[in-house]
Amino acid sequence: MLDLSRHQRYIKVTKSSSRTPWHHCMKRKAWLRTEAKKKALAEKCKAHKGAYKDALADAQDLVMQEAVKLREQFPDRTIEYHFEAILQRTHTKQKSRKPTRWNTFLHSKATEVGREIAEKWNAMSQQEKIDVTKDLMEDLEEHRNNKSLTNHNVPISAFHDIRAMLDSVTQTLANLSVRTGCHTALITVRGDLDHYNHPYVYLSDDRVGDFFQLALKETPSNFATRLEGYCTSGVTGVISNYKKSFLQLKSKTSALILDKLRDATQVPISRMYYVNFDENITAQHGVVLENWPLKKFASPGDIGSMVEVKTVYNGFMSGATKFRKLMAAEWQEWEEARFNLEHTDEGGNYGTMFFNSNYGVV
Repeated sequence: MLDLSRHQRYIKVTKSSSRTPWHHCMKRKAWLRTEAKKKALAEKCKAHKGAYKDALADAQDLVMQEAVKLREQFPDRTIEYHFEAILQRTHTKQKSRKPTRWNTFLHSKATEVGREIAEKWNAMSQQEKIDVTKDLMEDLEEHRNNKSLTNHNVPISAFHDIRAMLDSVTQTLANLSVRTGCHTALITVRGDLDHYNHPYVYLSDDRVGDFFQLALKETPSNFATRLEGYCTSGVTGVISNYKKSFLQLKSKTSALILDKLRDATQVPISRMYYVNFDENITAQHGVVLENWPLKKFASPGDIGSMVEVKTVYNGFMSGATKFRKLMAAEWQEWEEARFNLEHTDEGGNYGTMFFNSNYGVV
C-alpha cells in the first residue's frame, strides 16, 4: 500500500464551506487616555471641525460671488445654473474594464509602430523635422483650442455623471447583497426638468418589490414616477402659495366684516365680537346680523375651509349677508325676548324672528 504520510503536507485538505478570515491580526494594546487628554482631544476635534466648516463656507461664498458675476455677464442663465456649472466637473472617472484581445493586439501593434516611427524621426535632420511638422502644428493647435474652449453642457454632464455613479453604486450594492444577504431598494429621480435622467430603480431582491405592492399598492417604478413628479412640479411652493392666499383671504374677510359693522352702528368699534355677539353688539348698539351663510358663527380666522371663508366674503360683498340696525320697537322686543329666554325653564321661543341660538345673529 502506498504510504501517504510522507506526502501529507502536499495533499489539500477539504475545509468547511463557512467563511473564515484569510488573515489574522495581533490584538493591539489599547492606548488609555486620561479624562484631561480626552477632553483636550475632543476640543481639538471640535475646533478643527468648526474651522473647516468656516473655511468651506467662505469658499462657497466665493463661488457664489463668481456665479453672481457670471449672471451679470450672462443674464440668460440663473445664478443656480452658474453655481452648478462652476462646481460640476467636465468629466467623471470611468470605471476600469477588463482587457480584451483587441486591446492586447492594438497595444502590441502600437508599440511596434511606435518604435518604427521613433527610428524614422531620430534619423531626420532638424530641418526635415520642421518641414514635416510645419503644417501639422497649426492643425494640432487648432484642435487643442477647440477642445479647451468647447461649451460645457451642465445637464449632459450631470446625466453622464449620474449614470456612471449609479452603475458603480448598483454594482456595490449587488456585491454587498451577495456577501451579507442584506436587501436594498434604491430609487433616484431628477430634481430639475432641465436634466435628462429618467427615474432609476434598483431592487436587490424580488421581495423588496413585493413589499411595495403590499404596503403602497403600486409597483416601485410607478412610485418612482410619482416621486419624480413631486420633486419636479414644485408642490411645496404651491402649498406655500395656497397657505399665503388663504391667510390673506381670512384677513381681508375679517376687515370687511368690521367695516360693515362700523357702517351699521355708526360707531368706530375697535373689534368684531363673535363670542357673545348679543351682549357686545346687539345689546350695546341694536345691530343684528342677517343671513349668516354658515352653520357655525365664528371668526374667519377660525374657519378651516377656504370655500367657507369665500362664502362669507362673497355674502358680505353681495349684500346677502349684512348688519342691520334695529328700529326702536324691534330693539325693545328683542330685549324682552332675550330676557324671557334667559329666565325660562325650557329655553322658550321668544324673539326668534330676530335671533337664533347665537343671539343677534339671524
